[in-house]
Formats: sequence, structure tokens, C-alpha cells
Amino acid sequence: MKAIRKVRGAGAGFSLIEVVVSIAVASVGILGAAAVVAAIGSQVRRAAWDADRAVAARVTAQALASAGFASAASGSDTVTVGGRRYTVARVVTTRSPGLRHIALTVTPPENAGGRFEVLLARARPQPAAP
Repeated sequence: MKAIRKVRGAGAGFSLIEVVVSIAVASVGILGAAAVVAAIGSQVRRAAWDADRAVAARVTAQALASAGFASAASGSDTVTVGGRRYTVARVVTTRSPGLRHIALTVTPPENAGGRFEVLLARARPQPAAP
């Protein structure tokens, strides 16, 4: 029997350049995946803050609606939602005798303001049912 001799040559393995290129490509892919994960986390936090600001505005709007048309006045309140304190500023303008426009501006502790508007109107009597 003849012994098979292995010949070392150009096709016998990976060169150093091929290894370096493969490491560079893999590292670019890993960095790209890390950036995507970081961006998703940032968007999730932003969505949670926006939801909390909307809840703070809704709490204030419901308090104004339950207090009634005549008691609506400009000012500001502090509302705590999700463990954060939000400042809700109210600006009341009367555009007509039967309508008051109330603009609510919600400012979180980070001062990234958001705006939410609600209209309050006097209750009108409903027509009688036939």
C-alpha cells in the first residue's frame, strides 16, 4: 500500500488575510445588531413616556370636565403618573359665550413638552324623543 502524502499549498487552508476579513465582517454585523437593539430600547422608553404624558393630560381633562364649564380657569397642576411628576399647564380662552377652549400642555421632568387640547362646552338640552 502506498501512503497518501498531504501537500501544503495554496488551497490547504485559510490565509491570514481571509481570517482578518472574516473578523472585520463579523464585527460590523455585531455592531449593527447592537445599534438596532439600542434604538429599539430608546423607542420603547419614548413610547412609555408619551403614554404617561397622555394619561396625565387625560386625568387633568377629566377633572376639568367633572368640575364643569363655569369653573374652568387657567393655571397649572402637578400630576404623578408611573412614578414621574408631570406639570400640566391650562390655558382657557372663551371663543364664544357657549364654548371654552382649554389647551393643556404637559411637561415631563425632562422638559420635552407635548401638547394635548380639549374643548369644554356647556351642556345643551336634548330634543324630546318622538
